[in-house]
Amino acid sequence: MVDGGPGGGRTRVPPRPAGGAAGPDATPRDLARALLIAAVSPALPGVAQLRAGRVRLGSALVCGQALLLTSAALAAGRGRPLFAELAARPGWLLGLAAGSLAVAALWAALIMHSYAVLAPAGLSPLWRLAGGTTVSVLCLLVIVPPVTLAQYGYLQRDLVKSLFTEGATAGARADATRLDVLLIADADADRHEVSPGGMTLASVDTRTGDTVLLGLPHDLRHVPVWSGAGRVPFPPDGPLDAVYRYGAGHPEALAGGGRVRDSGAELLKRTVGHILGRPVPYYAMVDMNGFRQLVDALGPSGAAGGPHARLARQRCLLRALARQAGPRAVLGAFQRLARILTDSVRTDLPRRLLPPLVALAAKIKDAQISGLRIAAPLVSPRRPDYRKIRRIAAEAARKPAPDSRDTPGMHILSNACT
Repeated sequence: MVDGGPGGGRTRVPPRPAGGAAGPDATPRDLARALLIAAVSPALPGVAQLRAGRVRLGSALVCGQALLLTSAALAAGRGRPLFAELAARPGWLLGLAAGSLAVAALWAALIMHSYAVLAPAGLSPLWRLAGGTTVSVLCLLVIVPPVTLAQYGYLQRDLVKSLFTEGATAGARADATRLDVLLIADADADRHEVSPGGMTLASVDTRTGDTVLLGLPHDLRHVPVWSGAGRVPFPPDGPLDAVYRYGAGHPEALAGGGRVRDSGAELLKRTVGHILGRPVPYYAMVDMNGFRQLVDALGPSGAAGGPHARLARQRCLLRALARQAGPRAVLGAFQRLARILTDSVRTDLPRRLLPPLVALAAKIKDAQISGLRIAAPLVSPRRPDYRKIRRIAAEAARKPAPDSRDTPGMHILSNACT
């Protein structure tokens, strides 16, 4: 109320609307200003509320944003170790997915509230409809990144839980300075049974990343099949690749009991360790059909064959795959890659090893990769000398960086690709 004219009467002044502009004076420009501030509110929370005079709420949102940015900066300082921990822990990944969905909901609510406190009153129905439609579109656009991140987190969680074991594995005890993994290639994934087409022990020096690949022929005879505590009755003319089928059909042949994911792979792993004279704590089996799908999904090119036959060709292909599988390619095909890996890879590597494996992969990228095929003419598959095989394997793994000049049959694969 204010004093009137000479008659002494009082004139009532209508209160200012709750929106950002007075009703009679509202213009499309006021609407555009409110929509612009609402659009940037997820990045600058509290601006709309402070402009509308809601100081407490605006200040709380500003402080919350500062706290989140500080936490993100501290997390970024940890870099790769934190990422490795996150990517390897199903509980954390589930939290990431849930948190991302919560962020999506909060961003959408922030846009709607920011528009509500700044929307000018007195607009025509058509402009009100345009404003509401624009806010709806902004909400849909802003939730896409966090919802996508939530999907990736859930897929990664499912991949980790499906692919890797939860606790310690049965079998040999791991060496602290080397990581030994038996790589088993399933040569015929179209059939209903596994047919190992190649067995390679990857022995990695965890200090330097230098890696030795020891390949065994699938037709090796007179195989000393090893249960973990003693010999297992096995036909003398039975090839090495038949050990898997024997173990799958006779899980009781494994010594020590305990649950294993794949009794055939476990028996083959223990047998290869006994042949090479060194403990082999882990295995990874990949069917070649799935590997071809993986290559097609990422689309690498230029995987040259190199001069050293199979081991070099595999090394070159993996190198080309790693070179072209950048973040954009991986993220673009993440859902397909997760499905392929879940369907085509089996391993007993425990989840607790995933963080150090990420750090180790960075070392291997620039380390020396050596390959030794323990086959003819070095060793006769039909009448193998297992003492000689153990001696060769020990010499190859003992040297910090094996040299092809003093190790017969050894090839340096790191520089074999063009």
